[in-house]
This record gives sequence, C-alpha cells and structure tokens, in this order.
Amino acid sequence: MYSWINHNSLYILIFIFPLISTIFIYFYVSKNKFILLSSFLFLTLFFILFKVFFQPQTTDDITQIELSEIINNESDVIVEFFSPNCMGCVLSEKAVNEFIEKYSKKYKFIKLNISDDRYSELVLNNLVTITPTFIYYKNGEMKEKYVGMLNDSEKLLEKFTQK
Repeated sequence: MYSWINHNSLYILIFIFPLISTIFIYFYVSKNKFILLSSFLFLTLFFILFKVFFQPQTTDDITQIELSEIINNESDVIVEFFSPNCMGCVLSEKAVNEFIEKYSKKYKFIKLNISDDRYSELVLNNLVTITPTFIYYKNGEMKEKYVGMLNDSEKLLEKFTQK
C-alpha cells in the first residue's frame, strides 16, 4: 500500500550491484565472457540467498484495536515499524533481538510491518516515513521516536530512558 515508504535496498543489491560489479570486471579484470557471466550469476545468487535468509521477522499478529489497548494499558511500550525490503531493518535485527531479550520485563515490544494494510492508519498517524522507526509510548502517550538503523541494543535504551 505505502510502497513509496519502503526502502528497496535489498532489491538494489540483488539486481543492480551484480550488474555494476560485472561491468567493473569487464573493464578492469577480464573481457572473458565466461568470467563475466559466472561472476554475474554468482553475485545475483548470493544476494537472492541473502534476501531469502536474512529478512526481518514477521510482524506481530495483532489487530489495530488490540494494539491501541496495549499502548493505552501497558506502561512502557516500544513499537518497531519495519519493512521486509529495508536493509537497515535486516541489519538492525540482531540489536532488536538483544534488546527484547534484555529488557522484555520492562518494555513491551511490538513489531509491525508497514506494508500490512492493518496498520496503515497507525503509520499515517505517527508519520512513519522511514524504516526502521521505533516509537516509545509511556502510559498511552508517545514520548519519543527513534528513526534509523540500530547497531547496538543499548542505543535504543539510552534514547528511551532519557524521557
């Protein structure tokens, strides 16, 4: 639905990077057609496998009504808006999982796919235009918003404990 929001960096890796690499090989390494074809096919296969095996986790199966109840009833809720096509979401997955393991008792963590039509109203209301976006709700009120890739789970904790 909101395809203009999604990052297509994985698709760029899958299709554009092998082509550019093959052109580089043609001009600077070898003009052998077998080497060019095999390098193009190898890189394309590599990035397709990367896309298949390293996608972010699926969205939490939760309705819009249940989500608003959780946000209003729980004291500390963090909602992650991600896109399956977003390279930053894929690279942030490890830090997100570490954060969930360490702080699951203090924070309720919910992952939502912005491509899912069930959450389009929430995406529009919170002005989510870049993924990954993390929004911190305290007692039903949005306190803080963090946009961008996570390298470390502590970065998210520092951002949200200041408020």
